[in-house]
Amino acid sequence: MQLKWFLTASIYAMLAVVSLAASSGLGTVGGQVLDFTGKPVANAHVTLQASDGGDLQTTESNTQGHFWFAFLPEGQYSIRASDHGRVSEWRQNVWVSPGHQADVTLHLRRQSRASR
Repeated sequence: MQLKWFLTASIYAMLAVVSLAASSGLGTVGGQVLDFTGKPVANAHVTLQASDGGDLQTTESNTQGHFWFAFLPEGQYSIRASDHGRVSEWRQNVWVSPGHQADVTLHLRRQSRASR
């Protein structure tokens, strides 16, 4: 019963964020962090950066691997996740438009020594 309440509350919270962003002329990036087997990764570190190199933001994924960045100005962004030596590729050219959510799924893999 608690899980059902949590999921319902999460959906309403996400809708509220998207609604507020829409009314302010801003957009949202949301998505999920998954491991190489497709399981959600809780507490993964997620980084979002504007494509022009500015506006770096970070958050953590929730218990179901979901994350959100709200109230973003229109434009292109890059996003990546990391967790305990695992990283995702940078997802580049994620387009944010007012009143909409750009959905991104990030897959973690082991970080090679050369890319550290």
